[in-house]
Amino acid sequence: MEQIYLPMSSKKFTMKDVESSEKTWKSYVAENEIRLLQSYKNNDELHLAYDKAEKNAWIVKTLRDKKQRYLFNTCKNLIMIGSGIYPYSMFDVHRQYPHINQIGLEIVEARAILSRKLIESSPAKDKISILYEDAINYDYSWLSHDDLIFVSVDVDHKKIIEKVLETSKAHINICAPYDKTWLKNLVRSFS
Repeated sequence: MEQIYLPMSSKKFTMKDVESSEKTWKSYVAENEIRLLQSYKNNDELHLAYDKAEKNAWIVKTLRDKKQRYLFNTCKNLIMIGSGIYPYSMFDVHRQYPHINQIGLEIVEARAILSRKLIESSPAKDKISILYEDAINYDYSWLSHDDLIFVSVDVDHKKIIEKVLETSKAHINICAPYDKTWLKNLVRSFS
């Protein structure tokens, strides 16, 4: 990940600067995904999005870090809140645990549409679906205690987690790279 260098000392760094740096980091990640997917599309090789998806990506990494990877073995349904443009982490889950049905919830329609196109070009087309929906409005009550929910680091998650805990039996996790990876990169840039 490229570090963000700022032309000011850390003593002059304000909360507004922190918010701006977070937006810059998220924008940088999205732009890189778009460039990669555009190259696959230009070569008529959308299937590469699945084939080249990172192994042990954020969803798997989250449970691995918690030493709870065994939960994938009994999971029947997985929800990814904030599934984004490129569902590479969901592709990774499909390759390793093809028995799991996955649903991605995406609040931005254009992202959901692009993600669906990638899924349609993959072997996961019967196991992953992307819904254009605000996660706060989704009904989680049908999930069982063996099911898993992951929330992307990009999602404002406090109210969503409250709703899931009140309405569902599923395990809920903030997906790695967790909440403040962009901030750690920012702090390192002052070193």
